[in-house]
Parts: sequence; C-alpha cells; structure tokens
Amino acid sequence: MTVFQSRWGFHPCDYETFQLLKKLNFHFERARRRFAEWKRWKRKLPHNRVLRSTIRDAAGRKVGTEILGPRPEPVLSPVFCERVMIVRVGAPAGERVRLLYEDLPEVYREARRPKASREEVRPLRYSAETLRQLVRLVEAGER
Repeated sequence: MTVFQSRWGFHPCDYETFQLLKKLNFHFERARRRFAEWKRWKRKLPHNRVLRSTIRDAAGRKVGTEILGPRPEPVLSPVFCERVMIVRVGAPAGERVRLLYEDLPEVYREARRPKASREEVRPLRYSAETLRQLVRLVEAGER
C-alpha cells in the first residue's frame, strides 16, 4: 500500500484523490438531503402533496391558505440513488429507493485525518479510478 506524507502526518491517498473524495462527499451529502426530502414527499398521501400559498388580510394577518397545485416529486440523484420495483403476488406493485455508496463520507473523513505513523494508515475502500468514474458520472448528471 502506498502511503503519502504531508507536514501534518500520513494519509492513505494523494492530494488529487483527496480532492475527488471531497467533491464526491459534497455531492453525496446533497443526494442524501434530496433522498430525505423524497421520503418525506412519499410518506404523504397524494391529496396532501400540494403547494400552498398564505392568504393575508388588509392588516397583514394570516387568514388562510390557497392551493397552488400539486407538489412535484423531488429529483433523486441517478448516481447515488437506486429505484427498485417491488412486485408481490396479490398486492399492488410498489417502489423502493435506496441510497448507494453510503460509506463515502466515512472514507472521506478517513482520508482527511492524518495519522501519526505509516502503520496506522488503512487503505481506502475505493480505488482512485473508481472515484474518477463516479465524479464523471456526477458531473454528467448535473447538466
């Protein structure tokens, strides 16, 4: 295993790979927040998934709400989320969404923290090439 030394200690990857991890961590955290938003949206009944506007009187007090229309389904990251259709005998088909690469923040934190000696450094779970491919996929999905 190759260990990289900085002025603060020893790291499991070089700076370029760390930058990739940092970018992936940023996008993963955004995908995690969108996934949580999607789960909140999915829990609601369809007639409760609406956008509302507050109605105020002449004095500026809230007196009611007005329904503007249905709330659109939150967009999930195609790189970090996977949709799976569930089909059961005698039951309606359902959909399950799961988060992929959930250990990415832990890998990022591990690469970020320097170790005091070479022996303490553990190898990364992902290769640099895998990280590059993920960054390419994430950047292609943003456009």
